[in-house]
Amino acid sequence: MSKILVIDDDQAICDLLAKVLGRRGYELKTALTGETGLSALESFDPELLIVDKMLPEMHGSEVIAQARQKRPFLGVILITAFPEPFSLGPDRLDAYLAKPFKNLKLIEETVQKALESAAEAKRRDELKSKLAQVVADLTPGAKRRV
Repeated sequence: MSKILVIDDDQAICDLLAKVLGRRGYELKTALTGETGLSALESFDPELLIVDKMLPEMHGSEVIAQARQKRPFLGVILITAFPEPFSLGPDRLDAYLAKPFKNLKLIEETVQKALESAAEAKRRDELKSKLAQVVADLTPGAKRRV
């Protein structure tokens, strides 16, 4: 089953997500700060990051940007008490969850959709790379990639 890293400065939120998603068979690791979460990213190697927008020392968007530098196809769900429209620039955001959580089933569904979205983004990139290689191979005089 998929690995999920949760970064939220509220221990109760981390515990709730660990309980709800752990029941579904996901392997979870939690962190209370962006820095701790980014360190855990290296050893835990998750497919999905669930991160609070408002962290005490590092904004959620900073955590996402740094995590995506290390893992470009990492799925991302942003947790926010203020679900207004937001932009993360070129970074893909797979979903968001509004706090307070009112529906535990919605958490499970959102996680599943975010994992599917991340996997699809990775597949598209792989296909794009393969297509570029085929075009290069068919182009006279083009240098072949190894």
